Amino acid sequence: MARRVAIYLKTEQNGNNSRNLGNFIMLKIKKQLNFLITEDDQLSRLTLSNMLKNYGQVFEATNAKAALELIADGQFDMAFIDLDLEDGDLKGLEIIGPASKKGIYPVVLSGREEESCIEEAYLKGCQDYLVKPFDKSSLEMVLKKFSLLQGKGILKKVLATNYITQDESLIKELEIINEIVLNDKPVLIFGPTGTGKSHIAKTIHEIIHGNDNKFISLNCSEIPENLLESELFGYEKGAFSGAEKSKKGKLELADGGTLFLDEIATMPALLQKKLLKAIEEKTFYPLGSEKSVKSNFRLVSATCENLKELVANGEFREDLYFRIEGYNINLKSLKERTGDIGLLIKHFMAKSVRRIVIPKEVMTVLETYMWPGNIRELRKCVEMLITKTSGIISTEDLPENIAKGSHPCESSSKTGTLKADGKFVSSAQIDFIATNGLKAFIEKIEDEMVGHFYTKNSEKVRQTLLELKISNSSFYRIMDRLKSESGSLRQ
Repeated sequence: MARRVAIYLKTEQNGNNSRNLGNFIMLKIKKQLNFLITEDDQLSRLTLSNMLKNYGQVFEATNAKAALELIADGQFDMAFIDLDLEDGDLKGLEIIGPASKKGIYPVVLSGREEESCIEEAYLKGCQDYLVKPFDKSSLEMVLKKFSLLQGKGILKKVLATNYITQDESLIKELEIINEIVLNDKPVLIFGPTGTGKSHIAKTIHEIIHGNDNKFISLNCSEIPENLLESELFGYEKGAFSGAEKSKKGKLELADGGTLFLDEIATMPALLQKKLLKAIEEKTFYPLGSEKSVKSNFRLVSATCENLKELVANGEFREDLYFRIEGYNINLKSLKERTGDIGLLIKHFMAKSVRRIVIPKEVMTVLETYMWPGNIRELRKCVEMLITKTSGIISTEDLPENIAKGSHPCESSSKTGTLKADGKFVSSAQIDFIATNGLKAFIEKIEDEMVGHFYTKNSEKVRQTLLELKISNSSFYRIMDRLKSESGSLRQ
């Protein structure tokens, strides 16, 4: 007989999580379900019946024969089956198969934890195995899973409005959301810039919580390093110069909800260590405070970097990587899902009250463009086209780089920055190298260019890394050198 891995629910559920699951169920489960309870212990039957009455109509049976008669004659959504019926003869196993064949969702209730017993129940069609004694949070977990499996249209509707795609491999990737919402394991979203990582994070939160409340987002690349710690952990009045009043950090604000850390790969090493401790212990100290703060949140992280490579290169803490990894979602770039471009254009056009026409030849140009900025770039392009004077779009209305199929950051002339003699390095620079060495010259170039682009980009690390095409560790190595040599560019 083929062996299946048996997974059953224990009763140690976080109280806060239970509250969230209850909210989800009340929002997502249809108001009236028909439940069948087969339980010979009167107190257990009454307790479970009272729990289920909030969600629908409850029918009861005290033995296998009565349960099978009710199944044959009635229509039930879920059946809760005690295995040890009639003097502990495991008669409950006889109910699982007939219930499953009639489309009923069978849930076993038992004090037995033998692997052979659990396996046999699953082989007969059991969907969940609850170990007695179980509490309300365990029951709500099962009800939530049932609502997802029976109401997949809910999830499809959310994805249809929040994340437009007909790419089969991407849809398969996103199906993991069905599992994500069943527990509090962390989520790690990979994908190039502009592919909708924050959109997916918010979608997961909304499925669970039903609204935007307690969705706390922080883009680690957009906050200067010296401010990132206070943004995450908060601070007490007088903790540092300028702290005129206390402020709650993102970790505390996310209590009972979702903390979304975008571009987590750009987080400095020292802050990674402090974040790891806060995630593991669910407690932390705001800056300047001697009193710890407790916060329970679902962590969702995102990055466009290859974290495994960063870990191998010592640029990202391995222990933090394993802590933020739980469910992984890999979002494809738009050039890998060209079939979605037309769908997305229509979706963004529909958001405007003004209607325009994009002829077939123009649509072909849009569908063959590489879209290095992915969905974000496409959306901005459509928004721009909607504002054009003409209601019928021509290729002349497209941005030049899109019409020509080139990257917006590419120079029209590859040699446009070269000197007339074709050399990059001036005679003065050659003299500097001769006096100070090539390494000192390269460091000077690094310092000047990092300082220039960091200031130009309003101290946004992610944008600076993208423009300079350097790694996270290279950036902070240069910044540390700048700080030690000339004060602090980041202050």
